[in-house]
Amino acid sequence: MRQRSISVTKHTTSPEAARPDGRKGPRKVLILSAPVGSGHRMASFALAGVLRSLPNADLTVEEGDVFRLLPDWLGRGLLGLYGLILRRCPSLYALSYRWGNVDGRSLWLRNAVNGLLCRLARPWLDRIAPDIVVSTHGTPTGIVSLYKRKYKPSLRLAVVVTDFTVHRWLLCPAVDTYFVAHADLVPLLRKGVPAGEKPRIGITGIPVRPDFAVPPGEAERQALRRGQGWQDEEFVCVLIGGGDGLLPMEGFVRLLGTPGLEALRLVAVTGRNGALRRRLEALRQRPGVGARLTVYGSLSSPAPLYQAADLVLSKGGGVTVAETLATGIPLVLFRPLPGQEEKNSAFLMEHGMARRADTVAEAAACIAAEMAVPAAERARQRRLRRDGQGHPAAAREIAFSLIYM
Repeated sequence: MRQRSISVTKHTTSPEAARPDGRKGPRKVLILSAPVGSGHRMASFALAGVLRSLPNADLTVEEGDVFRLLPDWLGRGLLGLYGLILRRCPSLYALSYRWGNVDGRSLWLRNAVNGLLCRLARPWLDRIAPDIVVSTHGTPTGIVSLYKRKYKPSLRLAVVVTDFTVHRWLLCPAVDTYFVAHADLVPLLRKGVPAGEKPRIGITGIPVRPDFAVPPGEAERQALRRGQGWQDEEFVCVLIGGGDGLLPMEGFVRLLGTPGLEALRLVAVTGRNGALRRRLEALRQRPGVGARLTVYGSLSSPAPLYQAADLVLSKGGGVTVAETLATGIPLVLFRPLPGQEEKNSAFLMEHGMARRADTVAEAAACIAAEMAVPAAERARQRRLRRDGQGHPAAAREIAFSLIYM
């Protein structure tokens, strides 16, 4: 099989600083993710950006996608199958997720797959020769864990958990440090790590993109709203269903005709789902909809929308949740996908960090409840949520930890 480079971005910071290990030259940091969902890549992007901005860090930063190790046809086929299962048969994904998380025999499959991928990855990893690898997904974690044990024991391996749960396949031997979203995940992680392993655990939150790192004040927030053309009296709800737009947004448009929700404005972010975007654009022509519905496709970042809006309604992906919490606005999780989104939902509801709705009517009730809160009180609650639940500096905290690994 032809070996293809999987590097996509490379950057070197200041060459003057001394290395902690005493060796010469900049240390190489490799950040690996997988294109299964968009959150893993967004976390990698956020972390890479901070590492590149650190002065005197003496780092070469490189990013990679482990699916690029596979032939193009196989990578595209696996991703297509993954998306099809989520859209058409999510119960099958739920079954596989639970099996992998509970049945010890699943680890045999994980190790067999990791062994094959490690053989494919070894020439590339040998060539890159990283000093530190940061993984945001279970597949690269398993590959590098095996590579480190077999070929390069001096390699440092860090894992960034991008959900409010910890799946068993993410817990591999030879991991030096895990970074998690919340202190209550630490017992779950310690319970699942392989026997004899004692990795460090950093409670940092999930990395969010740079424009979420500095939340705006109220005056800036009002300026953002005016820039979007939103009126002060409007209650703005952002609908976002991940990169594939996996949210029944057309059903929510009907809420614009609901008595008591006359001040509601919807902002729909459809991601790569072009068909959904076209259907929603057509709905804007209906009476009573018009300017009360704004439709976007893929965005480089939804930060300006989140920071100016009054509520986010989403599926429950870990990075989307983390970015919402960083802004402090209320979050409603709509019918989370089985697997990690269900786990995220359960954790967030238990800790009072989100509400859940499984029908459009339940979502309408959540929206109405937030609309009934006076504007001054909503602003106070935003500040409390942002300060108590958000981790806008997570990427920076992780980056500083990596420097001293």
